[in-house]
Formats: sequence, C-alpha cells, structure tokens
Amino acid sequence: MSCNDKHYDVNCVCDVVKMIAEIQDVNTDFSCTTNCLNPVLGASNNHGMRPNTRVFSLYTKSGERFFASFLRNNCDDAESPFFRVESVEDCCAVLRVLELEGRNLSMCEFRATTQCIIVDLNCFCGIACIEDTFVPGV
Repeated sequence: MSCNDKHYDVNCVCDVVKMIAEIQDVNTDFSCTTNCLNPVLGASNNHGMRPNTRVFSLYTKSGERFFASFLRNNCDDAESPFFRVESVEDCCAVLRVLELEGRNLSMCEFRATTQCIIVDLNCFCGIACIEDTFVPGV
C-alpha cells in the first residue's frame, strides 16, 4: 500500500496504523485471513493462543524497509523491521520493536523487545502486514 493508494478508503500509512491499533484493542472470536485492512485479528496461531498483534513493516518514501535498533538480552545490538503498534495520536505512533525468532518467516514467532520508538507516520509511504500472531508480554 502506498500513500497514493485509495484502496478501501484508506489512503496513508497513518490511517492503517491507527486501524491496527484499534483492532488490537478489540477482543473477538472472529477469524479471518490476514492483511493490513482486515477489521479483526486473524485465526489462532500454532500455539492455540488468540492473536494480540498485527505484525507489520514500514517503508520509507524512498522505498526502503525501515529498521529500528534494539538490545538483545546478551547486550548485543540488533535491528528489526518488525513492529507492533502500542498507541497512535494524530500521526505520531509508539511502536514496539519485535524480534523474529528463528529464520523462517513461514513458521515465525515474534518476541516483544523492551525497545519502543516514536515515529511520525507521515514520514513513511508504505506498510506491509506480516501476520496476526500472539506475542507474549505485550
């Protein structure tokens, strides 16, 4: 999705992230396939836990994937392009950096890091939803 896409009457990254924040706060028993514009979080993951997070990546206006740094438990610096929205006000969002556990996106599990960043969503032009999943500790 880009800033100029009029798909589903959602025309920018800011609106999509606001919608994701709203659906993460709603408890429902519905299950749907995952994409950024689904109004509910998807079906249970392979651990039987109801998803509580819509994992997504952001793309800069130059088309590059956005990465944020975080510290691993062993104090090594790491980067991740995966986020969970914690809150949004206007187009200012608090995003929690998520770490992909394992190397295979087809069987991925995400871990919430302690790193949160504040971003201006107007600075991004693309968003890609990865999956709806249960992230412990959020």
